[in-house]
Amino acid sequence: MRGEETREKIMEAALKVIYSETIEGLSTRKVSGVANVNLAAIHYHHRSKDGMLIDLSRYVLNNYVTPDVFEGLEANEDPAIVIETLLKRVFKLYKKRPDAIVTALYLWLQGLRSRRIKDIFKSFQSDKLLQLEEALAVSMSKRRARKIAERVLTYLSGWLFETVVDEVLPDQTLIEEVARLLV
Repeated sequence: MRGEETREKIMEAALKVIYSETIEGLSTRKVSGVANVNLAAIHYHHRSKDGMLIDLSRYVLNNYVTPDVFEGLEANEDPAIVIETLLKRVFKLYKKRPDAIVTALYLWLQGLRSRRIKDIFKSFQSDKLLQLEEALAVSMSKRRARKIAERVLTYLSGWLFETVVDEVLPDQTLIEEVARLLV
C-alpha cells in the first residue's frame, strides 16, 4: 500500500511540474521535491525520467481521461447527443483538472520522440475510437459511425490544443453547435 501511495504522489507531482514548467522542465529532482519523496523512490518506481513519462502517460489516461470522459458513454438514437456528451465531459475535465489535460497533450507530443509513449497513446486512441464508434452505431451504419468517430476525435484534439493555448473554455451553446456539425 505504501509503495502505491508513493507512486501516486510521484505521478501527481509530475502533473504539477509539467503543468507549471512544461515537459522540458520536468526532472526527477523537481518531482521528488514537489512530491516530498526521496529521489531514490522515483528511481525505484520509474528507473528514469523516460520511465516516469511512460508511467505518467498510462496514469493520466487511466485515472483522468478514461473515468471522466469515456466511462459510461452511452449510445443514443441521436448521435449529436453522444458527441455533445463527450465534448462536455472533456471540457469539464479541463476545467476541473487542467494539469491532467495539459500533461496529456504534452505527453501525446512526446510520443513523437518516444516509441513507447506513442504506442500507449495509439492503443488508447484505438480503444476509445472503437468505444465511440459503438455508441454512434446505434443510429447509423458501422462505416458511417467509424468516420464520424474519427472526425470527432481529430477535431477534439485540435480544439483542446486551442483551448489550452487561448485559455478560453467553450460555452454550452458552442458545444451543442459543434456536436451537431460533426454528425
